[in-house]
Amino acid sequence: MIILLTGGCKNGKSGSAQKLAVLLSKRKQGRLFYVATMKSTGAEDDERIRRHVEDRAGLGFETLEIKTEIGSLFDTEKTSEVVEGSTCSGTYLIDSLTALLANEMFKEVEGKFITDKDATKRVSDELEALMNEAGENGADLIFVSDGIYSDATVYAGDTFWYREGLGELERVVAASADLVIEMCAGVPVIYKKSDKAAEDKELMDQLKRTGEKEGALIIGGAAQGKRAFAKEKYGLKDEDIYSFEADEVMRGGLCIPGSYKAYDHVERTALLEGTDIREIADYFPENAILICEDITCGIVPMSREDRKWRDDAGRLMQALGADREVYRVFCGKGTRIG
Repeated sequence: MIILLTGGCKNGKSGSAQKLAVLLSKRKQGRLFYVATMKSTGAEDDERIRRHVEDRAGLGFETLEIKTEIGSLFDTEKTSEVVEGSTCSGTYLIDSLTALLANEMFKEVEGKFITDKDATKRVSDELEALMNEAGENGADLIFVSDGIYSDATVYAGDTFWYREGLGELERVVAASADLVIEMCAGVPVIYKKSDKAAEDKELMDQLKRTGEKEGALIIGGAAQGKRAFAKEKYGLKDEDIYSFEADEVMRGGLCIPGSYKAYDHVERTALLEGTDIREIADYFPENAILICEDITCGIVPMSREDRKWRDDAGRLMQALGADREVYRVFCGKGTRIG
């Protein structure tokens, strides 16, 4: 089985990938590997790695550190300290294509940093060969990637090549994948499903949302018509909707009044310092209609504050959507995704 999970930052990709990997591994009673590709560049990356290690603790993963040359995954000479004795028929969670391409494309050679424009082709070829080998050996591959294609900046040079390259890697994997999934506010949106995957009830049940849903979370990009969709679908008037203003949140004066049916620009509440994201989600009435601008897709911001806001907004969308119906609005058209 080959699976690709992509989507905005902190939308639930890694958590869902872990659940799917554990299921596949237990079912075949095979070994379970977490293929870590990230190279830490400082404290922020160290914290990300710590969170990932904590999240998968106790799930049975054996960790493989492969920062480059992903085609060597089944090469026991290079991975002998972990994989020795394996028939390469285990389950491998590769997290992530995003870091893998960065490691291959941006290098330090003799004290100088260079951009290797051949990296995308090289990694693409390695991925195709790896997926073919996985099919021959009966191995499961689960790839995690990041949707970095939706922001308002015109990029040139290195960033342009990197963003284009990651998109190409995702297309290469998707072409051979049994499942292609976009994670959005914790909701799996399936874009491709092979007959093998569709007939696998146990696997598909892992991707179903269960439990009673009350209220709604409406998400989408800027100026997509989220507020208008909410008003039409739920019969709301402007006076029924409370809108969070950026300066109000930045001043630390966050107040979530309980007398409104709907709340707009909820993503701005993730800017509040010193408050746990899950606590913010719990402040809202259970039956409220929450409108949230999705700021989780695009190239990672240069500003540390913007990076934190983007990450926290993703976590907030997951928390808000857990017990609500989730709609995504695109060009004024709303679609229920969960």
